[in-house]
Amino acid sequence: MDKTYRFSNFHTHCYLDDGQESLEAYVLKALSLNFNALGFSCHAPVPFDDEGHLRSEDFDSYLKTIYELKAAYKDRIEIYAGLELDYLEQSNEMAGSEYADRLDFTIGSLHVMYCNDEFGYLSIDYRPEDFEKILDCRFSGNIKDMVSHFWHLQTLMVEQHRFSFFGHCDAIKKLNEGNRYFNAQEAWYQELVAPFLQSLARNHVRMEVNTGGLARGKTNETYPSNSIIRQAVALGIPLLLSSDAHQSETLDFYFQQAHDEIIQAGAKSLDTLYHGLWIKRPIV
Repeated sequence: MDKTYRFSNFHTHCYLDDGQESLEAYVLKALSLNFNALGFSCHAPVPFDDEGHLRSEDFDSYLKTIYELKAAYKDRIEIYAGLELDYLEQSNEMAGSEYADRLDFTIGSLHVMYCNDEFGYLSIDYRPEDFEKILDCRFSGNIKDMVSHFWHLQTLMVEQHRFSFFGHCDAIKKLNEGNRYFNAQEAWYQELVAPFLQSLARNHVRMEVNTGGLARGKTNETYPSNSIIRQAVALGIPLLLSSDAHQSETLDFYFQQAHDEIIQAGAKSLDTLYHGLWIKRPIV
């Protein structure tokens, strides 16, 4: 790797959603790490109660704070305003897309599935009991049907919506420690991944390599797995590296190792924002 290479991170969460610190705390940490750029990406407001998302009434102050930090640190680091948009299958919408024209970037992610009229939307990657409710109430305990629906929804997102990059695309594995529910190496699972990756390639959508599961001790590998990264590289899908930081200490968690794994997968560059535009920065 070029000794002068500087990392960036466009997937972060602060005290306004489910993160733990002020926005400036992230900036100061990024400066200490000699980052080239930092993006803020609170979970976008959603039309149901969820304390882990930015409240719509806080959006203006969130944006104002980011622009104040941009001005204060403009000679030291590039700072960008973003949101992580949630796909809602019942309405086929990206929650938060109404704010997109005021932002520098957006992340497209799938965190929830519609369970039923009683429970509404429940998380697939947070509470095990919510995962179980979706599995039992909607899919009658058939994990293959649930996993198939997950990958189908993500493909729909890519085909029908626009965002700057796709977030943690195999997050369905987060609660699958020890292959509790499924084995991602089996042929049926791999056959579900392929159409999604083909859709990313066809629509020229970036895919993040996300170290957040490792940072929080929830997975033993990145999102997505190395096998998916290799397939993505072979298809020419642009990649970027992020840590999905919920505290500033994890801004660069596992970055050097993930960087090396990405190179081993055959990638020659990582995408980053530079002077407001997405560029490819060589990594080899």
